[in-house]
Amino acid sequence: MGAGIAEKPRIAEVKDRDDKKEKLLKLLTYEVVNGKPIYYRGYRDVLAGKKTPEEVMGSSAYHGILVAMLSYWLIRNLGRKYVVMSGELGYFVEKGWRNLDVAVFRYEDVKDKLESEGYIDVAPVLAFEINVRAEVESEMEYVLKKSEDLLKSGVEKVVWIFTRPRKVMVFEKGKKGVILDWKDYITLIEGLKLRLDELLKRL
Repeated sequence: MGAGIAEKPRIAEVKDRDDKKEKLLKLLTYEVVNGKPIYYRGYRDVLAGKKTPEEVMGSSAYHGILVAMLSYWLIRNLGRKYVVMSGELGYFVEKGWRNLDVAVFRYEDVKDKLESEGYIDVAPVLAFEINVRAEVESEMEYVLKKSEDLLKSGVEKVVWIFTRPRKVMVFEKGKKGVILDWKDYITLIEGLKLRLDELLKRL
């Protein structure tokens, strides 16, 4: 009898732990690909109680300034034909969704969605990613797969910016990917070219 009474609190404790873990995993989901979650890098430390969710989900100062300066430059140089969105924008792809650090859309494509509270389902013309923030076994495999997913969904060009080393990878549908240095010009759209060294010379 006593053992039975003692057992109920243990079952409740296990359920509470499982519920808490499930909520944390949902919070720490960075992207969903083919119905499977990809978590923020460092999520295991959160589950182990070593870090808070904010510590692994928050951007670094360097990441923040890169996103801000890139967005500002794009807004100034692209004109009103385009809309620039940033800040880990949720974008639906087949069987899931991806995060985009900076995305450029044609205004006409998204003008009716600019006040939406949900993820966007319109393919941007350009997608920019800065480093890999997901917990993955192979960063290169992740970069290639994400780029492939984005291009397949209708994105015209994907630009990856890596801070260590200072390299850029550019993917475009039907073309071979290219690797550039920060001092090289990156061709974007309508002949517009970006050089990261020039953009970030204050840093």
